[in-house]
Amino acid sequence: MNKFMTENANEHVYFINQLYRDFLLPTILGDDAAPILYWAGKRISRHYDLSDFDDLADFFHMAKFGTLVKTKERRASITFELSGQNIEDRLDSDSKEFSLESGMIAETVQKETGKITESEITILPKEKKVQIIARFG
Repeated sequence: MNKFMTENANEHVYFINQLYRDFLLPTILGDDAAPILYWAGKRISRHYDLSDFDDLADFFHMAKFGTLVKTKERRASITFELSGQNIEDRLDSDSKEFSLESGMIAETVQKETGKITESEITILPKEKKVQIIARFG
């Protein structure tokens, strides 16, 4: 078995995610990768009917996107943190693209609140986490 093949299903899913999301899609999409992936994340949320935080957190866990935690809730925003080994590995490999996750969060929060929602990404390098703030009005 070569270094790219593994018997561990979790590692296999992570490898496929990394191959598609961190190499293939940015290569194909070029400079338009972030907005297209954000839109795609919104579409995924609609397709899988992710209508609340629990659905979203479960989806992220199943897809090996990392552990999603709601850290702060305000009148016009909700702050989330994305963490875990997959996130650490992506950040260590210089992958800073989390638009897909951001779009999924925005769409799910919009369904949950009934208000137009957009989200923004902040990389927290020291903590090896990603913060995503969903803002609605």
